[in-house]
Amino acid sequence: MNDFFPLPISNLWPAILLTIGFPLILLLLNEGIATCRSSALPLARTLVTVRNLVLPSLALLVFVRLVLELPQEHTSVRIVESAFWIFFLYALLGVVNDLVIGFISRDSRHQQVPKLLLDLVRALLVAVGAMVVYSRVWGEEITGALTALGLGSIVIGLALQEPMGNIISGLMLLLERPLSVGDWVTVGNVTGKVIEINWRSVHVATRTLELQIIPNVSLYKGAFSNLSRPTPIRKVRIEIGFSYDDPPNRVKEVMLDLLRSTPGVLASPPPVVRTFNYGDFSVIYRLVFHLASEDDLDDVRDTILTRLWYAVRREGLTIPFPIAMEYGPGEVPGRPPLKASEWLAEYGRFKPALQDGTATQPTVIDFARDETVQDLGKRFPGFALILRGRAALFAHDANGQRVEIGGIGPGECFGNQLTAGGATDDIEIRATEDLKIMVFDNATIGDLLHRSPGLAAEIGDAIESRRQAAQAARYRK
Repeated sequence: MNDFFPLPISNLWPAILLTIGFPLILLLLNEGIATCRSSALPLARTLVTVRNLVLPSLALLVFVRLVLELPQEHTSVRIVESAFWIFFLYALLGVVNDLVIGFISRDSRHQQVPKLLLDLVRALLVAVGAMVVYSRVWGEEITGALTALGLGSIVIGLALQEPMGNIISGLMLLLERPLSVGDWVTVGNVTGKVIEINWRSVHVATRTLELQIIPNVSLYKGAFSNLSRPTPIRKVRIEIGFSYDDPPNRVKEVMLDLLRSTPGVLASPPPVVRTFNYGDFSVIYRLVFHLASEDDLDDVRDTILTRLWYAVRREGLTIPFPIAMEYGPGEVPGRPPLKASEWLAEYGRFKPALQDGTATQPTVIDFARDETVQDLGKRFPGFALILRGRAALFAHDANGQRVEIGGIGPGECFGNQLTAGGATDDIEIRATEDLKIMVFDNATIGDLLHRSPGLAAEIGDAIESRRQAAQAARYRK
């Protein structure tokens, strides 16, 4: 009987438990890993570490201690136990990195975890693990080691005062939390987004994609501005000068319409336009508006300043500039704008509208790409002929969503009030390219259509097809 059971009965049960339990736990870990990977959970990587390193070292430790019954002081036992604790510590670091830090980072959209905090947590776990292995496994007193470490730290600290100053400053910044990864900051003449906070410095990416390395001690001892605190909403000011001949209230009205229609400008707090100063050549107006974050500044500012040129031309306003130029005989300061008759040379069917000397002359106006030419539910003031560029037509479906129903280009017209008895339009028109249109008043175009039944029928058919498309969109779900 002893030939079949060479181990004593006290060693037999750990061996049986190890033989059955080890494969069973491996099976459960494999199932857990597959589930975590299919659900994209960060725990999968930690479970792989447990399966490949922690569990085998634990099984080996159980085998040498409980099955072979080797003493704790045996070198083999100490090596195996040290390996187990090292693998266990490695897995624990994975848990902290993948679970705790991962969940914090996901839940805190504007307060991301700095790299310095990760380093501190890892360093703390490594220090605790090293003390456990040194004291428990190898049976050494840690008091002497701590004393030697303290003396060595003093010597190292004296030699590395500046780097240590940055580290201490980094710890203070971590405790006070005046900035976080993702915040926009201004330090001296540098403005950018914080992309990393480490032991020595803060890394800031500027708008020109430069990486600025700012020592922690400079931030802690100096002054800096956090553009993302206490709220990420940014207040922006732009100053524009207009001619003394332009009425201030009219300028404010046009500028407010421009700000309200610009994507990215917040409706609350509402934009404001103020008369700021009287300069040598112009009246200075200040445009004040708010953005959701500093990230939107460049795009929104570009859109406003681009659309400003088109709005000023449409409304007949003037942005003066202090430049005096003299032209000699025969010199021309650039190409003069085309007259209405020259534009209509390409569209002869509308040229009769200019034959009557008493008729009001049409005006040529410009819209920037993505500007709204006609709002839904409003009618366009007059009748428009597209000279250059293209525009998209939109209507609302049954759910109130804006849907595109078509497009118009050079030679096509819009202005439904001529054929719908002055009813408001149910179509929105938005420029998809820089758009140049010629606008006729109702009396002039009405007389033209009365004299040109073919043109009236053509325009009526186009307007009717758009009305039907808008009506079909309203029933679309």
